[in-house]
This record gives sequence, structure tokens and C-alpha cells, in this order.
Amino acid sequence: MKGTETAKRVNDKPLFFLILAAFLSIVLMPELAGDGMRSGLLLSARAVIPSIFPSLVLTDLLFSCDTSVIEKTVGRVFSRLFRVSERGAVAWIAGLLAGFPVGAITVANDVRAGRLSKDEGEYLLTFVTNTGPAFLVGGVGLGTFGSVRVGWTLYLLQIPVSIIVGLLFRPRAYQKERRSVHESRRNPDFVSAVVRASDNCVRIAGFVCFISVFSALLSRFLCNGLPTVIVSILLEVGNGALKAAGLASPIPAIPLAAFTVCFSGLSVVCQSIAALSGTGIRIRRFLAGKTIAALIGFLLSFILCLTK
Repeated sequence: MKGTETAKRVNDKPLFFLILAAFLSIVLMPELAGDGMRSGLLLSARAVIPSIFPSLVLTDLLFSCDTSVIEKTVGRVFSRLFRVSERGAVAWIAGLLAGFPVGAITVANDVRAGRLSKDEGEYLLTFVTNTGPAFLVGGVGLGTFGSVRVGWTLYLLQIPVSIIVGLLFRPRAYQKERRSVHESRRNPDFVSAVVRASDNCVRIAGFVCFISVFSALLSRFLCNGLPTVIVSILLEVGNGALKAAGLASPIPAIPLAAFTVCFSGLSVVCQSIAALSGTGIRIRRFLAGKTIAALIGFLLSFILCLTK
């Protein structure tokens, strides 16, 4: 027993020193940390929340309704293609319409309610958490690149990327395991939908702000240009796309933006993990799926840029 406790304390030491280093960085470089926090707040207020809040409310209302029409139409093709239940199509469409982290939230709710098994949930997470059209077209395309066309291109690129990732991780056989459904379908409620969307926006803004502070502190030790862009696209999709757009040429600006859009950044990964609390879902496949999606998105967008 004591040996286990000692091993746990030893394993915690690297994390302890990492957190301590981050804390000291904030204390020793308060102006830089403050700039990062303000950048995160501005990004949340100007791009993230305005683009996703209405979509979160409407998607919440939409998927509070009877979704059997989706399961009987898209769900049948989805089930045969990906070897999961028809219900998985609801999570995939929710993620494509509302964006992060709605796909993960939908999967988590369905696993808790017994509409999906834990194994189905782990598999679906590899490709249903995507960036929504409102954020990509309004925030990234128009707001960052000054082009609606770029925003729509990045959004539409996600669809084949998610399908490819889903096929790469597809189970060998149809997953039939189910738990008994213990949660009844809730009726559409506008007030509750706004409250839930507001809660999600606050959480999203919190992750964006913290990652922005971390990114600002790291930038002090990195050379300007591509190194800073690479760190940014790994940390947060909005700031990553902004940094990528600052590069002089569409290559590598747009492929790098596609990378961060398909990966979603550490911020969205953390938001998705938070949504999975209590489901028992492991995140290993989820992280692998997001990494592969980012690489495929980068490659496809690079080829697309070369052909134009």
C-alpha cells in the first residue's frame, strides 16, 4: 500500500514542477499573461461566442425533438457504413451543425442514457467532434481570413475527413451491446436551451482564455513566425487560425488552418473530455482520431491549394 502511494507521489513530481513553472511564469511575466488573457477574452467575445451561441441554442432545441426521422433515414446508411447503431448519426450531425463540443456532449448524453454503449461512444468520438459552420464561416473565414469562401472550404473539408477517420477506426463487427435506457427524452424548452448554451459558452470561453495565456507565455521563448504558429494551432483553433492567417502565403496558411480546424486544438479536446465525465469513456482513441484527422485535413487542403 505504501509502495503504491510512493509511486503515485513520484509520478506526480513532473506535473508538480510543470504547474509550478507555469505559476512562476505568470508571476514573473504578468504583462504577458495579462495580454494573453485579454486576447482570449476578445477572441471569445468577438468570434467564438457570437458564432456558436445561437447554434448551441437551436441545436439543443432541435435534438430535444423526436430524432427518429434522422435515425430512419441518415441513420440507416450511417449504421451500415460505420457498424454502429442508427443513433450515432444524431451525434455526427449534431457535431457538424453546432460544432465543438456538441458532438462529444451528444455522445456522452446518449451513453449515460443507454442509447449508445460505451464502446460505441468511444468509437464515435474519433470523428463526431467537429467545428461548426457558424464559427468557421463567420469567425475563421470572414473574421480571420477575410473570406467566406475559405470558411466554407474549411467546413466542407471536415466532412470527408471525418468519414475517412470513422472508416479507419471502424469496428470489425457491428456493435450490438446496449444498456437499458433510463433517461426519457426531454421536450424542447427554450429557456433551458438558452441556459445550457450559456453554461457551455462560459466553459468554452474559460478554456480559450487559459490556453491564450499559456500560448502568450510560450511565445516569449519561441521565434516569431512558423514556430509560434505551430504552437498556436496545437493549443486553440481560433487563435491558431488567426496566427496561420498572418502568414504571407496561402501555403502553408490554409493547410495549417485546416490542421487546427480538424484537430480542434487542446482547448476543444479539454472541453470534450469535460463533457465525458461519468461515462467511463476512455480518451485514447479520441486523441488518436483527432490527430489523424488533423494530418488528413492538412494533406487534403495542401493538395487543394496546389490545384488552384
